[in-house]
Amino acid sequence: MVSLMSDQENLFWISNRMGFGLSPSEMELHQDQNFSEFVGKRIDPEKHGLKIPAEPFENAEDFIPADKDASDFKKQERAASLELFDLWLDEMRDTSDPVLEWMTFFWHDHFAVSAREIKSLRAFVRHLRLLRTHARGSYPTMLREVTIDPAMLIFLDGYKNTAKKPNENYGRELLELYSLGIGNYSEDDVMAASRALTGWRVTENGVEFKPRQHDDTPQILLGNSNVHDLDTVMEAVVNHEALPGFISKKLSDAVLGTEIPDAVINEFAAVFANNDLELIPLIEAIVDAGLSMNKRVPIIRHPVSWLLNAEKVTGVKLDVIERANMLSQMNMLPGRPPNVGGFPKTDHYLSASSTAARFSSAGIIVSKTPRESVALQAAKSANWGDLANICGRTNGFNQPTIESLQDLWESSPSSSQGGRVCLAIALSSPDFMVI
Repeated sequence: MVSLMSDQENLFWISNRMGFGLSPSEMELHQDQNFSEFVGKRIDPEKHGLKIPAEPFENAEDFIPADKDASDFKKQERAASLELFDLWLDEMRDTSDPVLEWMTFFWHDHFAVSAREIKSLRAFVRHLRLLRTHARGSYPTMLREVTIDPAMLIFLDGYKNTAKKPNENYGRELLELYSLGIGNYSEDDVMAASRALTGWRVTENGVEFKPRQHDDTPQILLGNSNVHDLDTVMEAVVNHEALPGFISKKLSDAVLGTEIPDAVINEFAAVFANNDLELIPLIEAIVDAGLSMNKRVPIIRHPVSWLLNAEKVTGVKLDVIERANMLSQMNMLPGRPPNVGGFPKTDHYLSASSTAARFSSAGIIVSKTPRESVALQAAKSANWGDLANICGRTNGFNQPTIESLQDLWESSPSSSQGGRVCLAIALSSPDFMVI
């Protein structure tokens, strides 16, 4: 890795692109560390002797209601759903392993299972645990487990998929969205995969395979004969030449932006394929490419990234209803992707409605910002260089943002009021939105 950027620029880059930003205390903690060692620990902490944090839902069963006949079951379920949502966001914001939580959220968008659609908090929590367990592990293992995961079986009607009445929903998305992409399979492949995956049922304790409901007839899938069950479907899919490039591009787009040349994507795909579709080598290759660039493609923050970094920068802890309302207004509520393709592309979040929601949210955040917040102190003193640095802009705000901040500060009746207004503008600005 040869980087033309400063270590501080690179620190902010990886913390924003594969994490949810840095708080002032985190910035102080990491800025004097050896950067290469820091990157290695971020991507593969276990290799460096670091312990993986406990998952945020380990006690979820204690508060998820079990008695569906209770008169207030819906109320209990709503409260449990909000508690899970809050725990998840807290973990993403405060974790000592940001890459793990960022990758978990990436796979949540990739597989796009909606808690609203499956109507089972227990199944949804199990699904998130599965994604987190394999977030930077073996993609074939994760794909196999997702295929027979109760949440996915409910979400895409896999539990209805029988020999007498095959259901193509999962077979189609397996090939189109989860592994190969459009143009790399046929309708016959969709039906072949669907028939070979018949017979899986959701039970109280997980899943069960029902041989009598399974079509064991040998199918031809992606040019492979004798495909007839879960294992042979997975073998055909993960050995297809399109999979390494498809997954590599999706992850590269999320980290580096969508303008990376095909030749570079092919290099990532080769690394992925040559390492048995293990994710850490792919992550390392993508991060190394990003750190080696002398000019990086800007990426628009999605709302979850924006909200969590705003909390980090200001030191605010919003309540769960405020968080849910903000993210719902910006059309990115974790646990509820709007469709099977996941959340909207990031340019959607520059729409008029999302921009208005972001300005409103920034005002609420700043109204709750504690007086001792270093971001607020910098805004109160009109120290735009310090404020930019706290916001992750090592080279300062753009001139239009500085001029707007200065005009607002000078026209405010007091530095206290002006500081809060200016901090809200900084959090709403393109400088904070684009990373």
